[in-house]
Amino acid sequence: MIKVIEIKNIKGIQYKKFELDIIPNKPSILVAPNGFGKSSLATAFKSMNNNRIHLQEDDYYKGDQTNSPQIKIEYKKSDEETVNLEATNEENSISSEIDYFVINNQLKPRGVGSRYGRATARLEIEDIILIDRIPQNVNFVFSVADLKDKFGCNGRVLPNIRDVFNNLKLVEKISEHYQDLQRANGQRIQESINSIIAKINTQQLAAQHLLKWIEDNCLNNLQRINNLNTIGDLINKFNIYPNSIVKSYLAAIQLIWIYHQNKTDFKKACTYKKYLLDKQQIDEVLSDFNCTWKKIRPSETHGKLVVKFPEATQISNGQRDILTFIAMLLRAKQKLKKSANILVIDEVFDYLDDANLIAAQYYITRFINDFKTNERCIYPLILTHLNPNYFKNYAFSDQKVYYLDKSTIQVKNNLIKLLRNRMHETIKEDVDKYLLHYNPNTINKRVAFRALQLPECWGEGENFINHLNEEIQQYLDDNTYDPFAVCGALRIKIEKIAFEQLQNEDARNEFLKTHKTRSKLEYVETKGIISPESHYLLGIIYNEGMHWKENIDNISPIASKLENLVIKNLIRNIIKQQNENKT
Repeated sequence: MIKVIEIKNIKGIQYKKFELDIIPNKPSILVAPNGFGKSSLATAFKSMNNNRIHLQEDDYYKGDQTNSPQIKIEYKKSDEETVNLEATNEENSISSEIDYFVINNQLKPRGVGSRYGRATARLEIEDIILIDRIPQNVNFVFSVADLKDKFGCNGRVLPNIRDVFNNLKLVEKISEHYQDLQRANGQRIQESINSIIAKINTQQLAAQHLLKWIEDNCLNNLQRINNLNTIGDLINKFNIYPNSIVKSYLAAIQLIWIYHQNKTDFKKACTYKKYLLDKQQIDEVLSDFNCTWKKIRPSETHGKLVVKFPEATQISNGQRDILTFIAMLLRAKQKLKKSANILVIDEVFDYLDDANLIAAQYYITRFINDFKTNERCIYPLILTHLNPNYFKNYAFSDQKVYYLDKSTIQVKNNLIKLLRNRMHETIKEDVDKYLLHYNPNTINKRVAFRALQLPECWGEGENFINHLNEEIQQYLDDNTYDPFAVCGALRIKIEKIAFEQLQNEDARNEFLKTHKTRSKLEYVETKGIISPESHYLLGIIYNEGMHWKENIDNISPIASKLENLVIKNLIRNIIKQQNENKT
């Protein structure tokens, strides 16, 4: 678990401390408004190399290189030990424990000069290096004839070992078992293997009959040999030799011998096969998304595997965004190798269309599952200014939302209690009709409010409305205020303005019977009365503030909007309009 991230003197952040408690292997959506410093957080992670923080001149806080950068992470490991890690411009203990990678916008402007004094500009998509160094092309060195000679007179029973080396995924798994290959060449294990081979060589049977004899008389003994059984069972799992575990074990014996002949070249060959597998998978993924007329594929360039993109004007924005995102995700897979890893995605998702957004989230889910399957931890930190509770743009089944711009403003406990009890059968109709929407009539629900341990006086609608009005005035006067009370007051005032413009009694009664503020405003429009656009736009605030959701931060997203100066002026104008209507 990542408990705390602290950043100091990086780009737009002088100092911020994020107390997050981020859970591994879940999409973590970090929400904050534009200008808060999300890109500065991404810059912080991108600036770290294995040894220290290395900032570009413009990425120091205020561009001042005397402002020493610092990143701190409080990290709770899988064994429950909590460690405090730190990176500065002189050292980096974070890299010893955690790998990290940042995906952000790859679109860059480029100026082009001219000998005639003119200059032009164009947008370019930066090349994405998927693999920094293509390994040496080394093949597995062996002779089928030599392997059969080594086995003995019944060497004909050996299966073709090339079938193992041609399976790239199997070779990748074999590369994780060098220790088993090494130990299987030990004297005691080799004596056990040779003893069984000697018994096999006493038989004078055709190959197929010999395989059956080995299964009946030797297989159990082979399966009892440590390290050999690990390799044999691994080969069998890939079904290289269908329905023949004996062939899998005979292939394992050959594999052990080949490894012993030249361990260095064997490992180099595994590394190259793994590169071919990565390249093949990268090609397949990019081809799934590449519907452009340009052939965007990885190519080997100067010893690196690189994806080169055409000029930004030659492909659509949507194609560009999803292709660069997927390419960067593939690079992240190559870079994140530790048991704990952080992937920062800096607002990339905010600009994808619906279809590509679904596709991108699908690949993030696959990315997470790969780490879980390999018993490693990945922390995908998705930075966004779009609150998922409003825009419904993120649809991960197990996503968790964190608000970076946490508000210190508090909702009064009695109002929280009312919102939690608003659907109680004794008060739900009256609360919705008289307290949370405008209604010129009054109620008296003191007894029911007292029974629910709510402020008894609020059971009379006028007292509750007065409370809301006091809070919205506190808000406009820049004093401490209850954001949910402000939302309630705002909604009631907007509805009251619309209601009072209706001249017909039947129309007013119909208005009061209409559910939801937007529907009420739309009803008023049918009577020729047009509500200001701001009355609709502010619905995203006042509607959300009249519901309390358990186990999430209800306050921060609303308070951050109320603190916006434009929104505050919109609300001020509505209050002014309502006051003018009174006179």
